[in-house]
Amino acid sequence: MAKLSSVALIMATAANAENVLKWTSQGDALTMDPHSQNESPTIAFNGQIYEALVARDIEMNLVPELAESWTASPDGWTFKLRQGVTFHDGADFTAEDVVFSFNRALEESSDYKEQVKTVSNIEVIDDYTVKLVTDGANPILPNTLTNVYIMDSGWAKANGVERPQDFAAEEETFSVRNSNGTGPFMLTSRAPEELSVLMRNKNWWGDSMYPGNVDRIEYRPIKNAATRVAALLSGEVDFVLDAPLQDLKRIEATEGLTTKTVAQVRSIFFGMDQSL
Repeated sequence: MAKLSSVALIMATAANAENVLKWTSQGDALTMDPHSQNESPTIAFNGQIYEALVARDIEMNLVPELAESWTASPDGWTFKLRQGVTFHDGADFTAEDVVFSFNRALEESSDYKEQVKTVSNIEVIDDYTVKLVTDGANPILPNTLTNVYIMDSGWAKANGVERPQDFAAEEETFSVRNSNGTGPFMLTSRAPEELSVLMRNKNWWGDSMYPGNVDRIEYRPIKNAATRVAALLSGEVDFVLDAPLQDLKRIEATEGLTTKTVAQVRSIFFGMDQSL
């Protein structure tokens, strides 16, 4: 099941005979490294591959993902992890992967430092229980963790990516073009700004809870808004994440196309350079 959300989701309703979903948006994911860039297209794409401890449903409620439950205490939060989950390479998901991923997200080159900056220590209670110790009471910590994706610690160490890619320095690491998550889709090919292909993870833990019929996702960025809409109207693509507002009525009036509008948890702001 593809986990995609936006202000306006546009898709063709006719099912593809090969169960291929052709998806487009104005920009490509900047990197496959799950902790390098906190940026919308990157989060949306990597969110098909990787998962967090908690997620949000279509109504923006906080729901379990790799953690089945969580409880607060004066000095942190304890998470009971989902058992029987495997990464795409077959490795078991355990508490050690959570510890590794949070420590990685705290690295200087991580774009997720702010989300986890109140976490002062991660304690392993057992293989499927972790405690995130905070530097003070933090009643909203779970709300900040929905995009802090969990990596396979063994895979990351074996491929020399214990810390996130330094995007500003244009660093090229193994995790920039390769991935190994627990999510519903697996990366099979990656050509930045051209075409990225995901295949369904047949061993995904969530198949029975979130059944879907997509076997393959082909993501091709199209920067020009008019070209994106034309691709949708012609059937060249099935799903447009960011259709222009001025085209919504025309899309809605087109047979075979459906628009979906959902809420977002997002803040958009203007920053002023006070030195000018």
